[in-house]
Amino acid sequence: MEHTLQEDLIGKYLSGELSAREEGELMAWVEASPQNREVFEEMVQLWSLSETSPEPEFPVNLSKAWAALDSRIELGEPTLVAEPMVSTAKPALQVVSQPKVRSLNWAWSAAAAVAVLVVAAWWVFMRDTTPETLAFSTPDNQSRSITLPDQSQIELNENSTLSYTFDGNIRKVVLSGEAFFDVEKDPEHPFVIETGEVQTRVLGTSFNIRAYPDEAKVKVSVKTGRVEVRKVEKTPQQENPALVLLPGNTGVYANESATLEKAQDVATEDVDSWQQGTIAFPNGTALSEVIPAVEKFYNIQIDADESILNKTINGARFTRDMKALEALDIITVSTTSKLAVEGDVFIISGGGQ
Repeated sequence: MEHTLQEDLIGKYLSGELSAREEGELMAWVEASPQNREVFEEMVQLWSLSETSPEPEFPVNLSKAWAALDSRIELGEPTLVAEPMVSTAKPALQVVSQPKVRSLNWAWSAAAAVAVLVVAAWWVFMRDTTPETLAFSTPDNQSRSITLPDQSQIELNENSTLSYTFDGNIRKVVLSGEAFFDVEKDPEHPFVIETGEVQTRVLGTSFNIRAYPDEAKVKVSVKTGRVEVRKVEKTPQQENPALVLLPGNTGVYANESATLEKAQDVATEDVDSWQQGTIAFPNGTALSEVIPAVEKFYNIQIDADESILNKTINGARFTRDMKALEALDIITVSTTSKLAVEGDVFIISGGGQ
């Protein structure tokens, strides 16, 4: 019996063996849909049932446990069985138990088997009724190239998570962080990216989306083709008018004011400049946007007076080869601000130098 990536990740999560990268992928999958979250929470709850039973006197090996259960099922040996009930209502599970036997250790093993088998039954049921979800994540200072089943190409920037589902009609991505998309053209199956309150819809084009949860804005910039961006309404019957973006156009959604508008155009070669180890800011970019981007780019901490966040810089371009201090000198000169360093923190305040 084969198990999906999500099954393995949840198994590692329950046994405390999940790495940071795997945890990012699992959480991206969980957040991709209400159904995924429901299944995950059900698994955790069922697994916790075994915590009240006596601890086993042997180490638990996840892969061997799966193999043993598979073997029992294939050989038809007696065990506890969990089956999804056939119903048009919310999926439910029926647990058929066998007579009690042997010792407390066996009881503990049986309880664990119930949890694992119930989880497996849920997965069989959900796999047949919900679209498969692919989930990806990146840690600090690492990007990742992704090829989706439709052959669309994605470059996922650092500290980002992304999930993809296809329900037969719409190719859907949920993104937290930054990614550049080169979408395979398919007029019959629109490609939709959700980033918080913003939805970006395309048929086939290339563009960049920056939507880190700790930043005040969601930014969509187009390299080729045509993109539609709109604010998502909570009621499906309502649909806001789309902001249409062409090559070089940028759309910005401000989280605080819930407004979506077209921003200053950028050179198309700068749309995905981060892939070449460069970040570029056009004339008039506010420090409120520059500072969090520079923090992530150089992995540093910057404290800035709120009074200067509305100041704007002249066009600037920073590369990985530049030192952080050099980049900050350019910023402070451009905004007639003052720079100080205290330990590992860079402090930018108002006033001339």
